[in-house]
Formats: sequence, C-alpha cells, structure tokens
Amino acid sequence: MESIVNTVLPVFGLIALGVAFARLKLIDTGTAKGLTQFVFNLAIPALLFRTIVTMKAQEATPLGLWIAFFGGLALTWIVTALVAQKFERISASGGAAASMAAGFGNLALLGTPLALAHYGQDAAVPVGLILSIHAPILWFSATLHRELARHSSAISIARLARELFVSLAQNAIVLALLSAAIWRFTGLGLHPVPDRMLSMLSDASIPTALFALGLSLSTYSLKGQWSGMAVLIAMKMLVMPVLVFLAVRYLIFVPPFWANIAVLLAAMPTGANAFLFAHRNEESVAAVSAAVAVGTGLAAITVSLLLYLMDAGLI
Repeated sequence: MESIVNTVLPVFGLIALGVAFARLKLIDTGTAKGLTQFVFNLAIPALLFRTIVTMKAQEATPLGLWIAFFGGLALTWIVTALVAQKFERISASGGAAASMAAGFGNLALLGTPLALAHYGQDAAVPVGLILSIHAPILWFSATLHRELARHSSAISIARLARELFVSLAQNAIVLALLSAAIWRFTGLGLHPVPDRMLSMLSDASIPTALFALGLSLSTYSLKGQWSGMAVLIAMKMLVMPVLVFLAVRYLIFVPPFWANIAVLLAAMPTGANAFLFAHRNEESVAAVSAAVAVGTGLAAITVSLLLYLMDAGLI
C-alpha cells in the first residue's frame, strides 16, 4: 500500500499544484498553453522515442494488447451511444461526443506518468504501443459516428480518410514512435549527445505533464447536466476498465505486465481531446467538460484502489 501512496500522492499533488497556480493566476493562459504544447510535442515524444530505440527485444506482439484495449473501448463506445439517447444533454448526433468522452482517456498527461511512476520505465513500451494509435483511431471514429448520425446518405469516406491521415501526420507522439521504429531497425543506436538530450527531455516529461494537466483543469466548467456527466464518468472509469480486464483475463492472451498497463490506462478519466471534439461541434460540452474535471479528481481514489487490487493479485 505504501508504494501506491508514494505513486498516487505525488502524481495528484503535482496536478493540484497546477490547479492552484492557475487559480492564483501565477501562470497566465499563454504560458499554460505553451507548457502543454511542450509536453505533447516534445517531452513525451522524446521519452517514447528513446524508450523504443533502446528497449530490449520484446517477446510479445502488440496485436493482443490492441485487440483487448480497443475491443473494450469499442464496446464501451457502443453502449454509451445507446445510453446517451436517454439523456437529452448528451444525445446529440447519435451520442458521438458522449462516446468520445467515454472512450478517450487522458493517457498522455495522466496515464503515462502514473504507469511510469508505479511500474517503472518498462511501462513505456505498452503505453507507447497504445498511445501510437489511440488518438487517430478515436478522432476518426468520433467523426465517422457523428457523420453517420447526421448525414448517413452523403458521408464521404475519402474526406474521413484524409482527416485521419492529417491527424496522424500532425501527431508528434505518433511521429516519434514511427521514427523510433525506423531508427531502431537501422541498428545505429544513439550517440551519447542526442541520447543525453533525449534523457533530459524524458526526465522533464512526467512532472511537466502533470503540472500542465493541473493548469488545464482550471479551465473546465462543472456547470451543466450532472446526470449526463455521471453517465460519462461511469462509462469511462468503470465500464471500460472492466471490459478491458475481462478481455485480457479471459479472452485474449496478453502478458500479465502489459495486461495491468492496459487495465490501468482503460481506467483513466476522460481526456482533453474529448472536450475539444465536443466544443468543436458544440455538442454535450457541459457534460464532457464536467466529466474531465470531476473524473480527474475521482481518479485519485479509483486509481489507488485499482493499483492495490492489481498489486495484491486480487484482479
């Protein structure tokens, strides 16, 4: 239990520090945005690039991990779309924004720091494998979901494919993982100078990501449809991790260590991309915004419980 406390309290302590700095206006909006861009576009990509290039050969392939994680996500997505029709504030466009909120977890700013803090550097490999396709798949799925609900007879597959390609080409994490795979294939390794630079960026990635998350949380509103928010939090932080757990435990072989990482990431609260999708389309904004803020706060409790159960071998 002590190891869990030592993992969770520092992580959420840095998040709380970010919230406090934002509330006290010790850091302005522009600086907060720049810090978040540093994390997404440089620090986390540097961490993942260095991990992939220097890691030992893996006995397991990512296919089982992807099927289990994204299979559980897909089921959660469908169930959420159906349940959303019962709640007016999250039912727009077939519940596309609601499903996005129930599936898109905060893996970069919260899931990655938590996994690395508790399981060590080895966690970067399965985390990176999930992160590599997480954002593109979910943005594409949410856009397709919304288009089918609104214009099923005039949907453009070519346009959606183009949007997916653009999303991939602009995602620094995806580009870093792809570049790392290519560089690893060359067998050249890393020269001490760039290796040291990447190491320094990697060391900065986790605390900076958590502080940046705290800064961003201060911008989310808790106003709106609380019942809708409760549905989204339940789907994201209860239904999805349960489904992923059942998949890795009973349906698909995934190495136990990777299985724990998959369940942990599945239990992450709704991430900022879900809010961006809702805000861009002006659908379910209040409920999704509240799910991001409240879900992140609840994660301090739910993650502690989950890590305890996994460490004790109870799940």
